[in-house]
Amino acid sequence: MKIRLDQLTQTLSRGLVPAYLVSGDDPLLQMEACDEIRQAVRNAGVEERELFHAEAGFEWRNLLEEANAMSLFASRRLLEVRIPNGKPSDKGAALKSLLENPSEDNVLLIICPRLDAAAQKTAWYKAVDKQGVVLPVWPIERNQYPGWLKRRLQMAGLQADPAAVAALAHQTEGNLLAAVQEIEKLRLSGADRITEELVNEATGDSSRFDAFGLADTCLNGNLGESNRMLGHLRAEGNEPIMVLGAMTRKIRQLIALKNCSGQQLSEGFKQQNIWPKQQPPYKSALQRLSLDDLHLALRTAEAADAAAKGSGNDPWLLLAQLVVILSGQHDRLFTFSLS
Repeated sequence: MKIRLDQLTQTLSRGLVPAYLVSGDDPLLQMEACDEIRQAVRNAGVEERELFHAEAGFEWRNLLEEANAMSLFASRRLLEVRIPNGKPSDKGAALKSLLENPSEDNVLLIICPRLDAAAQKTAWYKAVDKQGVVLPVWPIERNQYPGWLKRRLQMAGLQADPAAVAALAHQTEGNLLAAVQEIEKLRLSGADRITEELVNEATGDSSRFDAFGLADTCLNGNLGESNRMLGHLRAEGNEPIMVLGAMTRKIRQLIALKNCSGQQLSEGFKQQNIWPKQQPPYKSALQRLSLDDLHLALRTAEAADAAAKGSGNDPWLLLAQLVVILSGQHDRLFTFSLS
């Protein structure tokens, strides 16, 4: 069953299904949707969670074996499978097998980037659609963005003047993670009503060191400034997952744009919701980074995401490695491991 993002809460309230597929390119909306599913699973008494990164070389039989194994700690488990390119290396055979004979002991959460028309015709996708819930997470369109900002401000308990909403839309330019960060800073300011002047003051003070500023500095190839910005973000107590979300979004956009040129690139920018003012760092990175570089960056981002969620590695160290890769200075990366 395919649903919209605004239908997720009601769908979850009716009880769990064997599988959920969340696909999309916006890191904030996808992260929040997955968090809502995880919370519903926990509310249903499912405490154990197994995480699988289905990258190149992933052994799909490990997922099947884990799905069929008896848990020593819980009667039910959440099996979370992340497929960075949206294309299972076994062509979806393992997922299809699990969904043809769904187990009451498992809830399957599959996380992918946006899936194209070909992917939606595969047997494994159709199996999820039949047995579970498919949730495509679409980006917020430009004409919808001010309304989305207004609702997020209200959710934070803030009343904002129309001019303030317009200023925030201009400052963040469709970057939802950056917008959420700014709204949180406005909430912490203690102001009863948000004005245009307050927005300009708040975003101006933080613009140099926000997560999207860091990502753009990396794309421009400025390693020294990127390292300083990363250190400042860490010192200020920012969560690594928020910093990572901004960078992962840009990596996936760059991969989608890599083989575009001329008018095709202009159309690609429109499809990726990259506004004209945001385009120069992308153009710089597209000239400097190869497709292999970008896939290495994506694998590093996946490892940092796992570290931020408790894999045992240091997420800030992996973020530092990601900064080096995106800055295009691999000779500075003396040691690199995704183990």
